[in-house]
Amino acid sequence: MTLTQEAELVQNAALGAVVLWAFSNEYCDQKLRRSGPPLPYLLPVLPMVFHAETVENISRRHFDGGLLLALAENRTLTLDLNERVQNFAPQTMKALNLAFATGLLSYNRESGEIWAERRGIPSLGKSPEIKPIIASAERLGYWFSTIGIDQLCSYLHLKF
Repeated sequence: MTLTQEAELVQNAALGAVVLWAFSNEYCDQKLRRSGPPLPYLLPVLPMVFHAETVENISRRHFDGGLLLALAENRTLTLDLNERVQNFAPQTMKALNLAFATGLLSYNRESGEIWAERRGIPSLGKSPEIKPIIASAERLGYWFSTIGIDQLCSYLHLKF
């Protein structure tokens, strides 16, 4: 992937919205649709799935135990992640706004949770070039649903 292609992906709010939907949909499925991810869980998603090395390492992993195994096998996955989360915050917010506006996601003000509103994957997510990114977002949604925010921050070396 060229630098220009990578920049276009990163700046594409529509792709970001689909990625955040895929993450949230998997998270909600694992919680049996009783809860959605709080906003802090969504902040590292785009910086991780728009990072080629991370996608390469997690897109084909098994869902169970995959996060810890991926981190153990490649300790560079979290390198500069905290900084990338901060740098990606505007793109994440644009993607969230688009996802809310298009009905992919909704926000529950009482619980502070994000909910996936659509069941089927949007057509943008079916593109062969995008499938590894979506697969990575789904795995992150599964993995993040199984751990608390303190563990997540510890594993990924994040500070909110």
